[in-house]
Amino acid sequence: MLRDSESGIWHPHSDFSTRTNPLTAKSLDGFHAGPDLSGAQSGSDGVIRHEGRLYVVIHEQAYQVMQDLDASRPEYKVWRLVKPNDPVAADSANIYRASLGGETLAITRSEQNTWVSMLTGLRGGMDGGAQAPANPFNFHRPWLTGAGPSGAQPPVLVATTRAQVKRYFADATDQHADDFIARYGEAGLAEVELKRLQLEFPRLDREITAWETGYKGKDNAERTRRLAIGANMRRLFKWQGEHSEKVYRDGRLVGFKLELDLGSRGNLAPPGFSVPLRAVVSLVLEGSPSRSLGNVFSMLSHIETLEVRRFKGKSHELLSEIGKLPALKVLTMQEATLWLPSVTLEHFTQLTRLRELSLTHCSIWPPFSVRGMTELRVLRARSCGLRRPPDGVGELPAASRLEVLDLFHNPDLTDAPDVTHMSALRELNLAHSYLSSPPPGLDLPSGPTRLEKLDLSQSRLAVAPSLRGMTALLEVDLNRTRIKSFPDGVTSDIPRTRLDLAYTGISAIPENIELRKGFDLTGSPIADPASLRRLIAARRQTGSDLWLGRIESDLGIHHWMHHVPQARHAEKSALWDAFVLEANSAMMKQIRNLVRTPEFQVERLLLQRRVWSFIERFQNASYGEQRSLLRIATDEASPGKMLDRLEEEIRRSDPTWQNQPPHHAPGRPRFE
Repeated sequence: MLRDSESGIWHPHSDFSTRTNPLTAKSLDGFHAGPDLSGAQSGSDGVIRHEGRLYVVIHEQAYQVMQDLDASRPEYKVWRLVKPNDPVAADSANIYRASLGGETLAITRSEQNTWVSMLTGLRGGMDGGAQAPANPFNFHRPWLTGAGPSGAQPPVLVATTRAQVKRYFADATDQHADDFIARYGEAGLAEVELKRLQLEFPRLDREITAWETGYKGKDNAERTRRLAIGANMRRLFKWQGEHSEKVYRDGRLVGFKLELDLGSRGNLAPPGFSVPLRAVVSLVLEGSPSRSLGNVFSMLSHIETLEVRRFKGKSHELLSEIGKLPALKVLTMQEATLWLPSVTLEHFTQLTRLRELSLTHCSIWPPFSVRGMTELRVLRARSCGLRRPPDGVGELPAASRLEVLDLFHNPDLTDAPDVTHMSALRELNLAHSYLSSPPPGLDLPSGPTRLEKLDLSQSRLAVAPSLRGMTALLEVDLNRTRIKSFPDGVTSDIPRTRLDLAYTGISAIPENIELRKGFDLTGSPIADPASLRRLIAARRQTGSDLWLGRIESDLGIHHWMHHVPQARHAEKSALWDAFVLEANSAMMKQIRNLVRTPEFQVERLLLQRRVWSFIERFQNASYGEQRSLLRIATDEASPGKMLDRLEEEIRRSDPTWQNQPPHHAPGRPRFE
C-alpha cells in the first residue's frame, strides 16, 4: 500500500496511478539512439514500426523499445527503453527478455496519452515469493546514486560503500563494487552477503583448484579450458563480471551469465562444486559431456535462464537434470539431439514453470508435448523436423496464455496448430512448411484477435487467411504461397505496416484495396492494365515499388528496340554499347530492371522513348554531370523512381531538355 501524504488515504500499490512517474531528462539519458523518425506515424499504442524495430518519440527524440510481456496487463502495455547495442535489444519479435544483458527503463502510456515511467514490481530482481531486501521500491538510495534528498553529493557514502566491498575483496574495481551495490543496495544486507562470500570463497577456490589440477593428460587445450572455466567461476562468485555478462531484470542488475564450455572430450569430468554460484543467474552450456551434469546444476539450481548449444551427450539425462531446476523460466536449445529411450517418455513434463521454450535445429524423438506447461508464453521450434504441432499446444488453459508460437522452417509440417483458444497470441510464424490451409480458428472471434505478426510464407497455402477484425495486426507475410487473391479483411489499417504478397498467384488488385507503403506484390503475375496503372500511381505516391515483375533472364538491348526502324538498329546498338562502358553497375542494373516496372507493361513506347533519350543525353553530358547522375543511380533502389530522378537532374542543369523520341513513334496503341 502507498499513502497519499495530503489526504492520508491509502492506495493499493497495484493501482496504475501509483506506479507511474513523469519521465525526466536524467532518466532518459543514455537511451537516445533511435533513427530520425520525423513525420513517421505511430500506431494506436503510440509505437512506431520502422525496419522491423519498434520506437517511441519522447520530447522529439526517438528511442528503441521492446514490449515487456510479464509486466503488461489487459488494460495497459508496458514497454522497455533499450540501448540498441545491448543484447536485450536484439530479439526479432521485439519482446523484452530479462535474461539478455542491457540496461532498460519501463514506460507506459498514461490516461493523457503521454509516456511515463512505470514501476513494474519488486525492484530487487526477485520472484514475488522471495524475501525482499530493505527499501525494495528504491525511492531513495543515496548509497547507490551518491545524492542526498536535497540533491547534495555526500561522497563519504559512496566511498564507504565501495571501500566496504573492497575490504572483503581487494581485487574488486569501483565498477565491481557498484554492480554489487546495485544488486543488494542496503548496507546491512550487503554486509551479510559479503561476509557469506568471504567465508565460502576459500572452499570454492580449493575445489576449483582440485578440478583444474585433476587433469593429468597432455592436451594443452584441455588444460587451458579448465583454467579459463575456473577463473571465470572465481570472478563471478565475487561479483566481478564484465559488461557482456550482466543480466538485467526490471532495468536492474540481478546477476551474471556464465558460459560453460564442456569441451569435446566426453570422458572428462564437468565442473561441479559444493558452493553455489549465486551471482550466476543465466547459464550457457556447450560441448559433449558423457558424464552427468547433476553437480553442475546443483551449484546453479537457482538459475532462471539456460541455453544449451550443440550438446552431444545423453539427452534424456540432460533433460532429467534440467527438470530439477525449480526457478527455470527460459530454456533455449540449439543443435541438440533430444532422443528419449522410450516412446512413452516426454521431454519437458517437469518444467511446469517455464515461460519460454526455444528449440532450433534440434532432432526430437518422440514428438514432444507441452501439456502441463501452463505458464508458457513463448514457444519456438525452428528447423526441428516437425511433422505435426507439439502435442497440447492448442489446449486450455495453456493456449490462452501463449503469446508467441514460432514453428518456422519445418518443411514436413502438414497440420497447422489450432489457434482457436490463443486469445493472447501476438506472433504466429508457420513459414517454410507444407501447410495448404490457414490454421483452424484464425478468423474466429475467440481466436487470436491481438495478433500482431502473421507469417505463413513459403508454404503450400492455397487460400489466403481472413484478416477481418484483426485490428492489432501489424505485419502479414504470405510471399511465395499459392494464393490467387488478396486476403479478406485488408483495409487502410489492417495490416498496419506490412503486407507481403510477393511471388504469389495474384493477377489483379480489387478496387476496394487501398495500395499503400508496406505492400509488396513483386513477382506476382499482375497483367490487368487498371491494376498496373494503380501500381504506377502508388509508386509515385509512396516513393517505393509495390510491384516489379519477375526477373528476366535476358535484360539486353532488344527490350528497347520495339518499333525502332531497321535502318537505325546499328546506331542504337553503338549507342547502347557506349553507354554500357560509361555507366556503373548500379545504373545498368536499374536501366535493365525498367522492363520489370508496370510502365513497361502499359506505357512501353513512352518508357522506351524516355530510356533512349536519357542514354543519348548521358553520353553527351560533361564529366561532372555524369558523376551526379551515377550517384543518383547508386542511391535509388526503385528503377522507375531512378529514371524520374535522373530526368529531373538533367532538367536542373538544362531546363530546355525534353525527352523527345529519337525516332518516329507509331500511333498511340489502344488499351482494353
